[in-house]
Parts: sequence; C-alpha cells; structure tokens
Amino acid sequence: MGLNGRRLLSCGLGFCCLILCSYAAPLSLEDVRIARGPQPSITIKEQSPLQLPCDYQLPDGYLQSSSVILRWRKDNKTLRQVELGRMSSTTSEPQLETMLREDSRVALNRDSGALQFNSVLASDAGQYQCQLLIEGSPAASSIAGVLVVIEQLKFVPQPTSKNLELGSLSKVHCKAQGTPPPQVKWMRETQLPLPANVTDQNGTLIFSQVSNEQRGQYTCMASNSQGQISATVSINVVVAPKFSVPPEGPIEVAEAGTAVIHCQAVGEPKPTIQWDKDLTYLNENNTDAERFLLMENGTLEIRNVRPEDEGRYGCTIGSSAGLKREDVLLVVRSSKSASNSIVTRIIIVIICLAFLYFVLVLGLKVWYRYRRHLGKVQLEDGGHANGPTDGQDHQDHPENEPCLTDVNSSKTLKSKLRESVILEQESQVADDIV
Repeated sequence: MGLNGRRLLSCGLGFCCLILCSYAAPLSLEDVRIARGPQPSITIKEQSPLQLPCDYQLPDGYLQSSSVILRWRKDNKTLRQVELGRMSSTTSEPQLETMLREDSRVALNRDSGALQFNSVLASDAGQYQCQLLIEGSPAASSIAGVLVVIEQLKFVPQPTSKNLELGSLSKVHCKAQGTPPPQVKWMRETQLPLPANVTDQNGTLIFSQVSNEQRGQYTCMASNSQGQISATVSINVVVAPKFSVPPEGPIEVAEAGTAVIHCQAVGEPKPTIQWDKDLTYLNENNTDAERFLLMENGTLEIRNVRPEDEGRYGCTIGSSAGLKREDVLLVVRSSKSASNSIVTRIIIVIICLAFLYFVLVLGLKVWYRYRRHLGKVQLEDGGHANGPTDGQDHQDHPENEPCLTDVNSSKTLKSKLRESVILEQESQVADDIV
C-alpha cells in the first residue's frame, strides 16, 4: 500500500482474513528548514519601516511532540525569540543566552516568522539571521543578511545657548551625524566672520579669552549629500558671583539681643542672596517675619534672639553664572550664662589686682634692702676714714690727715648712724607688709 501501510494475509480454520496495517512515517530533519530569510544586503533610510522575512517549513509532528523555538539573532546575539512547539516550556535552552534590550519598535511575528521594525534607527544596522531550534537537533539557520542604515542628517546633540565667564577659556560644541559624514562649521549671526580670539576647530568654537565683544548669535551649519541643516545659539558673557562681604564669625549674641550677619555679593548679572539655617532655606513659612529681616544689601538681622536661633547660617549667592555659599556659626548666650560671665570677669580682675599688689610690695622690699646695704657700705667707709691709724703712717704722711675738726667728724658719724637706723626700720616695715 505504499509507505504508510502494508497488506497482511492471515488464514485459519478454513477462512482467510485480509488485515490492513497502517503506521506513521518517521519525522526527518530534512523537512525542517528556513525556506526564505533576509536578503544578503539590505539598505534603508533611517526612520523608515522594515520587515525581514523568515519563511520556515516545520511538519506538524514537531509542533505536537518537540520543543521548537523560532529565533532572530543580531550580530550573533539573541534579539527576539518565540516558542512554537507545545512542549517548548520544558526546555531550559533559551535561558542560556542574554536577550538584547527590549524595544517597542521591534517585534517578531509568530505566524510568519518575520522581524518587523516600525522605524529603523542608525543603531539597528548590523547582521541579522533567522533560526529554528528543535530540542536535541542542530539549528536550521537562514543566510545572514547585513542591514545598512542611511543615517539622517542631524545634530547630536542639538547645540544650546551658553553663558561664558568673562576672561575665561571656553568651548561651544556642535556635532552632526549622517550618511555620508557631514561637514560642520560655525558662523556669527548672518554670514559674519568670527570675532577676534574665537576659532572654529571641526565644529567646536574655542574662545581663547572671553570678552563682552563676543556676545551675540552664532550659527552652526552641517551639510552632506542629503542637504544642509543649521542651529543658532546665543552666547552671553557673564561674571561669576563672588562675595564682596562674606559672612564672618562665629557671632556671639546675648539672649533677647540683636544678631547682624553680613553677606554681600557682586557679579553680572547681579546675584541673588538666599539664607539658610542648618541647610534649611529660610522663608516666610519657617521664620518669624517680625524677628528675621533680610535687608536690601543681603544682610540678615535677627531681633529678640532666642536660644533656638543658635546654629549655622549659610549665605548662598547665585545667578545664571553660578552659585557660591559660605556659612557662619551663631552662638546665643542665655541670661544666666551672661551673669556668670560678669562674675567671672570680676574675679579675674581681683586676681590681677592682687598679683600687681604682690609684685609692687616685693619690689619695695628689694629696693629697701638695697638701700640698707648701700648705707652700711657708706658707714663702713666713713669709719675707716675717721678712725685712728698707726703712728708710723701718721708720722710719715702728715699731708694726708683730714682737714675736718673732731667736732665735724663726730657729726658726720652720727648722721651715718641715723641713716642706717632709718634704713633698718624701713626694711623691717617692708618685711612686715610682705
């Protein structure tokens, strides 16, 4: 009967029975193949839709009994895959490879096997291949197709306006992509040449020294065989904010007193000033408007200071040219600590006065002792001058005898003795004082 059956003849007990036996033919891997896959070379413009075919042949028997997976690969990495067989959930093979990132633009059609792109991007360029995988058998693969994307002429990223610091070295970039690669150049406003100290290097404007004369509109132009595109940006020259009067401290103020914290800044454009306490900005919702006053020059005044006002106060100056911040510590002295401070100062003053008194008395004592010693020396010198000498010297030197009479010598000696007594008394008084 052919391939699917055979004829059998069975005889017995005088009769014969003709039996027809049928069986299913074994499945062959030759019946599993990719009939049509992607073309060897595909060229398409960016942002166009695309469908890569994958027409496959697969007998129904494999769908009933085997694990079958239809897979698309890009540059030898799994891009999308779908399970076709009823037993596909039993295989762990698909988890062995990492899927490329999900993208809503790309979808795999289960029925036709085609890979569909809603809008092709330049990043989609690469090598694509369709495969049928049957558990325990080699994969059936299509030929590899190379996708070439003609990239649309565009800026990446779009040029934007800039604020340049006065006197600085600055750069403004303009980059474009496309197929073929475009040429990029800068111009000032409408076809005007670039100003002094400004050069164009492969689409990058270089300001060697920013000046006010370089303000204005600049246009970047990119062109290739697709055409030409342009983007215009504004270049503004600014002066970064800086403190003319920074907050300085720590600042100490008594409770119920007034604290004044200075903060002033300069820059172009004129910077704004914002205060914060312990990194929390001060505003009308978290401060008492009657006690916290922000002056026009930026100074912060806190009236009727309370203990909870103590902390670090930061001053932030900012403009389109940048931000800077400095802070200062505010210390609030309570009334009790203030009275204790006064008592402490009084004690210190008393100790200092006592020390000065001690030094003065000690100096007087030293002075009196010095004078007493000096008086004794003078007295001894006077006694030697008026006392008797041996006869030989008196006879040999009559011309050296003093011209004073005995009465004058006696008076002089009494005067010396009196001075010595007075010095001893003064010294004794000094000792008693110490």
